[in-house]
Amino acid sequence: MKHLLSAAVALVAMGAIAHAAPMTIGGVSFDTDNAASTVLWAQGGVTTGLPANRREACADPTDPTSTTGPTGVECRALEATGFDLDTSAELDSNGTSPDDILSVFFDNPLANGAGNCAAGDFAGCDLLVFEILDQPDNPTLSLTIGGTTILGVLLADVDIDTDNDGDFDDPVAIWGYDLTGLGLAIGDLANSPLFLGRDVGTPDIAAIVGQNFGDGVIPLPAAAPLFFAGLAGLGFAARRRRKAV
Repeated sequence: MKHLLSAAVALVAMGAIAHAAPMTIGGVSFDTDNAASTVLWAQGGVTTGLPANRREACADPTDPTSTTGPTGVECRALEATGFDLDTSAELDSNGTSPDDILSVFFDNPLANGAGNCAAGDFAGCDLLVFEILDQPDNPTLSLTIGGTTILGVLLADVDIDTDNDGDFDDPVAIWGYDLTGLGLAIGDLANSPLFLGRDVGTPDIAAIVGQNFGDGVIPLPAAAPLFFAGLAGLGFAARRRRKAV
């Protein structure tokens, strides 16, 4: 069921983007300063359109300093970095296989916080993904670490004015993820990067925000095996869905 914010509430929310990092949209509170610092194309990309807008997977999507892929094309998903709901990176199959996957980095590692991650009870959500809705997808996004995959919980589905045209007709879905589902105990840290892939539909990722963080930075060499294990996990999940159809 779609829950719409009133124009007044939406106006307050969008005003908060310009004036303060902590804000609330659709009853979900977060801090825009906690948005992902780097988002890379780990698989897939954008193969059509203007050359300046095309993307390819990074040669090493576990390295947050990567900027281009094997052929020199931009490999950063700049549209999904930081907090700007007016830009987005679309995840699809591009008519071929494999599907798109994003590699997500934060300045500090995510920590598994206590509590539940559910609509109306987002205290236990360790990761929030903001999707610009072009069509009803439920669920749309999967999160993979170390070969284990979980699906997002739809926390809010609201209409706001993301393009500042005065009309509150821009649908945004907020998905929450609880790292407990990935086998992490309360307080455990998640190695970077995290991998976001599509489940169904073509989700347009506008922003990715962490809720709980630990201290320190995970060494990059430790992330490389997780990338390949993560891709294997996403492939297994896709095969399982196809068999269930």
